[in-house]
Amino acid sequence: MNQVKLPFNARLAYTLLCIILIIYVARLGHELIIPLAFAMLVSIMLLPMANQLEKWRFSRGLAAFTVIFLFVIMLLGILLLLAAQMGSFVADFPQLQQQLLTSLNSLQQWINVKFHIDTARQMDYLEQMAMGTLGSATGFISSTLLSLSSLLIFVIFVLLYSFFLLLYRSLIFTFLIRLFREKHRDKLLDVVMQTRYIIKGYVSGLMIEMLVVAVVNCAMLWIFGVKYATLLGIMAALFNLIPYLGIYVATIICMLLTLTNSSLAASIQVGAGLLLVHFLDSNILLPRIMGSKVKINALVTILGVVSGNLIWGVPGMFLAIPFIAILKIVFEHIEYMQPWALLLGDVTLKSKKAPVIEEKGPDPVSE
Repeated sequence: MNQVKLPFNARLAYTLLCIILIIYVARLGHELIIPLAFAMLVSIMLLPMANQLEKWRFSRGLAAFTVIFLFVIMLLGILLLLAAQMGSFVADFPQLQQQLLTSLNSLQQWINVKFHIDTARQMDYLEQMAMGTLGSATGFISSTLLSLSSLLIFVIFVLLYSFFLLLYRSLIFTFLIRLFREKHRDKLLDVVMQTRYIIKGYVSGLMIEMLVVAVVNCAMLWIFGVKYATLLGIMAALFNLIPYLGIYVATIICMLLTLTNSSLAASIQVGAGLLLVHFLDSNILLPRIMGSKVKINALVTILGVVSGNLIWGVPGMFLAIPFIAILKIVFEHIEYMQPWALLLGDVTLKSKKAPVIEEKGPDPVSE
């Protein structure tokens, strides 16, 4: 039976409609999709450890529970370290407030000299702004507490989903095998294998990179004699997980915090140091750690991060690169979608056949 080929306008309309529906469903179901996406990354990262425990005669459920428990212990250790640093910051907050008031008085005098606006008029402007802000103070506090509770619930669901993904991974893989026709199963195996390989390499490499950058940041800030060096160094390393944009946000925050307890020269020194570390990380450390695992060009990366922020906010910025990497793998295995894979990548495809990662084994999801 001959298939009727639709005109270009109709195909374009269907494509745009599908894209709009996908974005709408992604925004509508973000409370379910985002934890599942993070759980997929966590489960892929913990999969080798779970497989090793199963080789040591752990049951699958016990192995999944053990690796999740060790992951929680690691997260608690990082949180306790940050909490200890935040405790000293909160204890010194009255002193920081006094220094901030001193800086504000100097600023007021400078405005009075340069723009001939006396201190009383400046205070009137500040009071008007404060009256508009204080009215929503209760709502701000309640929303902050709600955000913290939502974050805790989010982490719990991510851990639960990760456990069940590790526990039922063979069932999920069998479902995918049965879902596609037999003639497409070889391509499906290649997609699953490469997705697991690339995401595992990306996540583990990102964790190693974050650890190295945190150590270098903290050491640099200690050498500079910056107060709260550990807190600022770890915070900058965490923000560095957001491609291209995170380091600049972290630099501004660190400079402002340094300015509250030190001079302007020290603040500029901190900003320059963080940017230097980021430059060395992007050009030396990151290529060596990540290698050729995720080949996505800079333009697509920036567009993906911005699009992820528009759709899912900050979680979307973290998930943008893994999602684009998975799309690139899928596009490479579909012949008429290979031009899109070429657009996403940073190298030219040398052949029509997509590269296959050689990882032999009877069960692709349990290697």
